[in-house]
Amino acid sequence: MLCMKRCIFLVLLLLIVSLLPVPLCKDVLAASGTQSQAYSPMADPGAKVQIGSGYYLVYGFDKKPKLGTVIMKVDIFKGDGGKDTSFQVKGDSGMPSMRGAHETGDRAFQLSKKGSYLLPIDIVMPGDWEIRLTILKDGKVFFRGRYNFDI
Repeated sequence: MLCMKRCIFLVLLLLIVSLLPVPLCKDVLAASGTQSQAYSPMADPGAKVQIGSGYYLVYGFDKKPKLGTVIMKVDIFKGDGGKDTSFQVKGDSGMPSMRGAHETGDRAFQLSKKGSYLLPIDIVMPGDWEIRLTILKDGKVFFRGRYNFDI
């Protein structure tokens, strides 16, 4: 008899728990801070990209992106044309068609002696690629941009 009461209690408990409202996945992601932020498309390498009032960047690569490692170079300028090295630059790369398979996660660019931000990017297979930049000023996001290309 006692065993029967325990079984009924467990069944009722499971039924009650299963009826509790479950938040939608997007609400859970938003609450946890893992929902992806919007990245603006950037002009082609070598062109000026406005990143905020009074600032722009110019980016490029040490060679045309192809299989292997390429070095991405980012220079940030004030409106008057002088370089500004007070920013923190992070980069993430991957294949949009295979999200999660080749993502690098945010990695910090290194500041060179010449005032350029540099990051090695590994292109591991042919296909569509995306590089996402996050530029921070005083610890706050100042700009987010992305560059898409095919290998």
